[in-house]
Amino acid sequence: MGALALTYILILAMPESSTLDPPDAPTTTAFATHPAVSPEDEQRPLLPPEPGLAADISTSTISKRSPWHTEIRHLLRIPGIPFSFTIFFTVPIALCAKAFVYQHASESFGWEMSTTTLLRVSQALGASLVTLFALPILNTFIHLHTLRQARKFDLAVLRTSLLIASAGFAVLWQAKANWMLVVALFTCGLSEAIQPANQGLATSLIPRDLNARLFTTVAVLETVGKLAGGPIQSKLFSIGRREGHGSLGVNFLASSGIFLGLAGVAVFVKVRR
Repeated sequence: MGALALTYILILAMPESSTLDPPDAPTTTAFATHPAVSPEDEQRPLLPPEPGLAADISTSTISKRSPWHTEIRHLLRIPGIPFSFTIFFTVPIALCAKAFVYQHASESFGWEMSTTTLLRVSQALGASLVTLFALPILNTFIHLHTLRQARKFDLAVLRTSLLIASAGFAVLWQAKANWMLVVALFTCGLSEAIQPANQGLATSLIPRDLNARLFTTVAVLETVGKLAGGPIQSKLFSIGRREGHGSLGVNFLASSGIFLGLAGVAVFVKVRR
């Protein structure tokens, strides 16, 4: 927990988290020192910049001079970003429940701690199937289409992964046999696409000059979520746990409910066309 708190401090101290003012532009232009400029060009009046170029320069300058809270408010006004921030904060809280799976298997199912490696392998297989095969194939297909379709794919992957995670933790809660624990961890591994899909969706929704503010805000939200998730999941895991009796697995039920609630909200989220 101390390391996570230190990470939070370092994130705020990163250069990307501060707003830098652009260097002052020169007020005059020395045409005479440039060999390609003739004396006739020196007397010629300067033309105003193109309207579109002027708008881009003005927007960029305002964005660079804006304080951090103004940029965050601007991000929150973009459709889909509040929901994306909610996922970045709540998903780490729900995933903290996986840290208690191995203790649950040992206390409630009599597993030796050395044999809980099977659960780790099961989860790793599910995660590898998604990150090494499914997501690369989807990304290859997405790059052949427009940005609007890419957003729709990211949102579809996000909804599906949230439902898979909810099912995995529900099986953990209701597990009555050893094989159910293995299946549950494999299912949870299949939901590893949540964060990549959410990051891709959030990045595609915002202007390019707000990318730095987006990623620093995301890092802070995930850090705070991890800091809060440990104590919350530990308290829930202790319910029903006593001498000779394992936990009731309420923390797994709570995580399943979080993912199911997020999946329900995701159904009504609309991405910008």
